[in-house]
Amino acid sequence: MRQINDLLVVGDRVWVATQGGVLRFDRTTREYTRFTRLDGLAGNTILSITRDSSGDLWFGSDGKGLSRMRVRTGNFDPPFLEFEGLSINVLLAYRDRIFVGTDRGVSVFLIEKEEVKETYRKLGNILSDTAVTSLAVFRQELWVGTAEGLAWADLGQPNLQDPDSWHSKGTISVRDLLLTRRGDPIIATKDGSISYNRLTNRLFDDFTQEPVTAVGVLLDGRPIVAGESGNFFRRNLPGSWTRVPGPIITDVRTLSRRDGGLWMGTGSGLRLIGLPLEERPPPPREPAANRFFEMKLLDDELWVASVPNDQQESFGLYQKAADDSWTVHDRRSGMPVDDLVSLETDAAGRLWVGTWGSGVSIRQPGNEWLRMDQSNSILAGLGGGGDFVPVSDISRDLAGNMWLINVTFGLVVVDGFPVERSFLFDNASLGLGPGRDLNKVILAADGLKWLTSPIDGFLLLDDGGTPFDGDDDVAILMDGSFDPRLTSTRVFALVVGDDGTVWVGTDNGLNAVRGTYSRQTRSFEVDQWLVFTEGDGLGSSEINALAVDDGGNVWVGTEGGLSQIAGDEVVFTLTKTNSGLIDNRVKSLLFDGDKGEMWIGTFDGLSRLRISAGGGGGNPLSGLVVYPNPFVTGEADELTFSGLPLGASLKIYGLDGQLVARVPGVPGRATLSWRGQNEAGFVVGSGIYYFVAADSGGKRITGKVAVVNGSR
Repeated sequence: MRQINDLLVVGDRVWVATQGGVLRFDRTTREYTRFTRLDGLAGNTILSITRDSSGDLWFGSDGKGLSRMRVRTGNFDPPFLEFEGLSINVLLAYRDRIFVGTDRGVSVFLIEKEEVKETYRKLGNILSDTAVTSLAVFRQELWVGTAEGLAWADLGQPNLQDPDSWHSKGTISVRDLLLTRRGDPIIATKDGSISYNRLTNRLFDDFTQEPVTAVGVLLDGRPIVAGESGNFFRRNLPGSWTRVPGPIITDVRTLSRRDGGLWMGTGSGLRLIGLPLEERPPPPREPAANRFFEMKLLDDELWVASVPNDQQESFGLYQKAADDSWTVHDRRSGMPVDDLVSLETDAAGRLWVGTWGSGVSIRQPGNEWLRMDQSNSILAGLGGGGDFVPVSDISRDLAGNMWLINVTFGLVVVDGFPVERSFLFDNASLGLGPGRDLNKVILAADGLKWLTSPIDGFLLLDDGGTPFDGDDDVAILMDGSFDPRLTSTRVFALVVGDDGTVWVGTDNGLNAVRGTYSRQTRSFEVDQWLVFTEGDGLGSSEINALAVDDGGNVWVGTEGGLSQIAGDEVVFTLTKTNSGLIDNRVKSLLFDGDKGEMWIGTFDGLSRLRISAGGGGGNPLSGLVVYPNPFVTGEADELTFSGLPLGASLKIYGLDGQLVARVPGVPGRATLSWRGQNEAGFVVGSGIYYFVAADSGGKRITGKVAVVNGSR
């Protein structure tokens, strides 16, 4: 399960704010349901939850706005974007309003009017625009915890925007805040907890044994705090606390209660203590985080790496079954490390997993894992013992040989595992200096190997058809000295197109290289070098992933969306605003030719795009993409049809078969747009519409789109 930021127990349901949307646990059915941006949430990173007097739920996101779920229908209202760009750290429903604590103070959002009434940015003597961490109300008194101090005020005052309306105490970094039944505040800090004596009007140290991360309340009304050590302490009297016997649970972010049990959200999931084991929630079968890097399909299962290297927090390897359930493979499940970064299958159908530090793990039937490292192969390791073996990429050639990037050492080829034949193409033989890094190996249809480096450009390797003999090898390093048109030597993606074009993705643009390799002269002559950047229509010039579909189109995953290139032209770019793309930061691409689908791994979720008919029957759709779908006429100017037969015209039909609109074709063009208007020039009504695209030769493509007339 992902990191939990907040939770709310309502009846038999536990609502959880996570880095990947909202998770609902039903205690009766013991089932989980996840809600994401595709279900109507403002964003996927949810920081806070509250429930208003009507029972509706409110969710605060990290920079994407405020969401409301109508509990009676289970549907989300369109997001309230008044808080776009702000982190909604905490929400508190009170009477007819929602107090919204952001990184710039407290706002008052009126529920019925659906608008922000006012914002309190200066709370007493606390610095303006300080991030709010907690909110609580007792009777008519609002308490606000911030990163810079504590403030409280009587809500009956006429002008809370006046700093003088607030009492405040600076130099306190408040982590959490709770008001007891008597209205006494329990304030969690890095030094413990403090409280407030209403008789003396003074704050005092209440709990001093260790730093406190969260505050909750037991069924009997007594406060409980979670310490950084993983222990829990119950308050007997002010200044008197007793450790609660139980398991050690660290990184507790939030606490709640229900039926005597204490629910808690931690950095790694949902926990419950105080109830029988059979009533505790099972682990949800889903990814542990929302970041999706290298992907591989194996027997209708999708395997996904959660990191590309050891520079990010790792959550292991994800296995998505055909029933959409997920299994996480990591150190806790028996893998050697959590940094599992590269995927390939061998000739026997076994999954090979490249790790960052422990060589390769190979999956056997029955889920047994074998290990290949420096002790039983030619792989080399770093460190004093030479036992840190990073393998950043793996590819299999037509002969079944496995090619592995052995980071800082070079390229390794083995004939399988157990290894009988192997060879190391070391850095010197590849034209690289000692200790220089490679990151990807791509095997072209003509037998050439293409290697990428995060610092030195890209390389061509010709092994002469003898992978285990280095005498006849040719290696050509292509950097700025080879051709100054290379946009950057920081290369992170490479793919070879159907026509032999080498597409090279860098942190500063996409390079399309066409040329001729001569083994006789040991040279590569460039015939054409094209460059594509954000200025040419790409979502961003920072390229992360490349793929080629069954129509020969090149798909480009960038930091700013997903683009398609056909005929040396950027045909379109999909973003989360004009399509169903879950996030613009595309990190990996995998084309499933059998189903005609493109899997899109992003930094904030996984998307799947149907781009052709695949092997399921019918004619291929030639990379057809229709976006945005649904087409909301009040939010987008036009509906775009891309990947049509060249010069095709378009007809739109209603469900009754009546012709609604015609869009004439343009010679040589594969993209048309429709503004959602009928032949008379009026915007069509909401509904499902069919389209037929046909060229002069009779080639046809059909499909359907949803149109929504207007927006909130």
